[in-house]
Amino acid sequence: MFSFDICDFYPSISLELLNRSLDYAAMFTHMSSEDRHIIKHTKKITLYKKGEAWRKLASDFDVTMGSFDGAETCELVGLYLLSQLKNLNINVGLYRDGGLAVTTQSAREAESTKKKICKIFKDNGLNITIEANKKAVDFLDISFDLRTGTYKPHKKPNTNISYMNKESNHPPSIKRNLAKAIAIRLLNNSSNAEIFHQEAEKYQEALIDL
Repeated sequence: MFSFDICDFYPSISLELLNRSLDYAAMFTHMSSEDRHIIKHTKKITLYKKGEAWRKLASDFDVTMGSFDGAETCELVGLYLLSQLKNLNINVGLYRDGGLAVTTQSAREAESTKKKICKIFKDNGLNITIEANKKAVDFLDISFDLRTGTYKPHKKPNTNISYMNKESNHPPSIKRNLAKAIAIRLLNNSSNAEIFHQEAEKYQEALIDL
């Protein structure tokens, strides 16, 4: 397996990369000149501090984190990047700034592919950290293990499982269905019953604390 992260993905997306991504998207759906103008206009960001405007030295173009527009732009660019990776004999996916790929290549071939992946991102003005020939990897909230053919829920070390504050004002229906929703998620993220029961205990303890 390959696992990689795009360094500073959102702020590293340039206007040129966005334009190329829009050109790629236009191959599959109609996109008017007004659509393109609106998409690019939303990237003109101005910040104010104590009444004074601040802007980037080079331009006011920026893809912001934490916004719906930023997330959609990230996914659009991600699809464009994936289109460039599809001919490398790997099965690859992206979720925002994180990537995961599997291949049947030998260790030597995989190292060569690793260099090609780095070049593709560099050609698009992006830097990545990447590891190749991995047999097990943690990706988002799942741990995959090719050696055993299993997968299980994953959480970062030294993090506590917590759902919501006891005094929260969430609707009663949300609180009522929380345990069921968690069970479904654990079930989907566990490759077999044994793993499910091992992991469920940790989450049951957190539910008791609600």
